Amino acid sequence: MRFVSTTLAAAAALTALSAQAEGLYVGGSVGASRYSDDFVSALTDRSGTGLKLYGGYALNPNFSVEAGVARLGKIRSAGSEFRGAGLFVDVVGIWPLANNFSLLGRAGVFNGMLDSTLAGDDRGTSVKFGAGVQYAIDKNISVRGEWERYRFDALGVKPNADLYSIGVNYRF
Repeated sequence: MRFVSTTLAAAAALTALSAQAEGLYVGGSVGASRYSDDFVSALTDRSGTGLKLYGGYALNPNFSVEAGVARLGKIRSAGSEFRGAGLFVDVVGIWPLANNFSLLGRAGVFNGMLDSTLAGDDRGTSVKFGAGVQYAIDKNISVRGEWERYRFDALGVKPNADLYSIGVNYRF
């Protein structure tokens, strides 16, 4: 009998956690972006300031879908300036650890645009992925630290841009 009551209590607790973990959330992050070395050989500045805004829906405590916009800063070469930005859709895996910490893993699709002062702009669709850690301050607010790799396919080149960011989520 004790096994049954313990099992029922555990099932009720898991159900309550699942109910809290599902639903809509929004967030934003800011950080440093760095473009790959093979982008343009004459780049003098490969780093910029990046940011992203996103919305998501937690399907269950371990999986979410996020969509948003990322601006990956501008970089300079001797004769040109490049800006990177785009839209993304990701599947996010969440692995709870302990004390409100979770590991994050993500993979998705990125429709990125490179804008050059010399060559104009071009848009292409490619992949993106990343990893991070999240800390839940309470049931509505979480803080994230992440690394994400955005792959561009535009202007005849396929550079990567890494974004190292810190952000906040708000769950409704």
